[in-house]
Amino acid sequence: MFLPARMFAGFGEFTIRDELELARKFDLVIETRFPVVHDPQITGYVRSLVDRLVAAMPPQPFPIKVTVVRNGSMNAFASAAGHITVFTGLMANLDGEDELASVIAHELAHVSERHIAKSIEKNQLIGAGSLLGILAGVLVGSQTKGDGGEALAIGAMAGSRALQLQYSRQNEREADQYGLDFLVAAGFSPRGMVDAFGKIRRLQWLGGGGNVPSYLTTHPGMDERVVYMQERIARLPLSVRERASDNAAFLRAKALVLAWYTDPNTAIAIFSAESHPYPACTAFLGEAIARSRLKQSEAARAGFGKALACGGDDALWKREYGRFAFEYGALRDAAQALQEAVLRAPDDLFALFFYARAMGEQGNHAAAIGALERVAKAVPRDAEVLENLGRQQAAQGMQFEAHLNYAKAFAYRRQFRKYAFHLEKAEALARTEEQRTAVSRAREEVDEYREILAG
Repeated sequence: MFLPARMFAGFGEFTIRDELELARKFDLVIETRFPVVHDPQITGYVRSLVDRLVAAMPPQPFPIKVTVVRNGSMNAFASAAGHITVFTGLMANLDGEDELASVIAHELAHVSERHIAKSIEKNQLIGAGSLLGILAGVLVGSQTKGDGGEALAIGAMAGSRALQLQYSRQNEREADQYGLDFLVAAGFSPRGMVDAFGKIRRLQWLGGGGNVPSYLTTHPGMDERVVYMQERIARLPLSVRERASDNAAFLRAKALVLAWYTDPNTAIAIFSAESHPYPACTAFLGEAIARSRLKQSEAARAGFGKALACGGDDALWKREYGRFAFEYGALRDAAQALQEAVLRAPDDLFALFFYARAMGEQGNHAAAIGALERVAKAVPRDAEVLENLGRQQAAQGMQFEAHLNYAKAFAYRRQFRKYAFHLEKAEALARTEEQRTAVSRAREEVDEYREILAG
């Protein structure tokens, strides 16, 4: 349930509208600093955890938005207006659904208490420009040590430029308290919170407090808070403390994260080990994906064969085999597998994207365009999608649309000379008011994107 913004007015000069606008622009900041994961098999799973937790929360002034980004840091954070960002490193390093849900619950508690908005008001940091500068500075600083580097904790705003937005011990205690409440009310095991923080803390210690991760050091008083959480959990009913966890969906999503977004050799070692927590079919699939990333085509083909033999009725298995077959030129096999994947999972953007490409390679440009337009509507700033859509439109003689999508594709690849060339071509080809409006809208979107980059 989401209530009208006017019911939540009264936070001084930093209004609900201000917060929404800051969140919208901060999403652009995220996209300029991290590759966003669009795989619905991963993002849909994280979204399902968020939805369960939100159902246990009081009404919020904003719908909760979740973004998954590819980064090895073991972290998640809340930004303005109920936007939650989860790093793939968090999913790769936790061991169960309750642990992942507990970290998200903690961040949702910051959202529920509007800690960021209150901190902005307290420090009189009104103005999206100055705030975006601070947030972008934190993001840039978080990447100085590479993909496995220091974790970004937006909640704590680590870094000298952002100290004014730092969470207090009271903020963190409230997030622990309410986060645990949300976790329990949503049906998760409360042990997940202590276990997750323990894993993050242990990895930090093993890393010497530097390269892995700073999440806990930027969330103050962790020793005291862990003891407090343990004491609270001890007072819960035995039936709540001993809740069993069903990790099937978690392991499926984690396997994809490991296979696609971690070192492929490490992933192969995990999936081929004698003892691992994954179902056999999932392990076969994960190893096959990792081997395909290493261009080990024959080993990957054999792995996909084993995976399909035991899990081939699953749309995910069809999708991944279809993607592999497409990349190695087996277009007929790819089209058949991807068509089955799309029919079984119509909202799977990855399956739809590769199905469109397979159709285009076989000359069915109209089918390719229809599929790619659906994908582009869901991910409007994905350069690869826009480029492929433009290519198919050009093949169909849709010159205006092709140039416009090429222009946006080059803009989001930060190749602005090529962007300008294609935008001028599109503008020259525009004949209707609708087309001229589309050119103006694209220019405005890219101008804002470039402004964010410059900040």
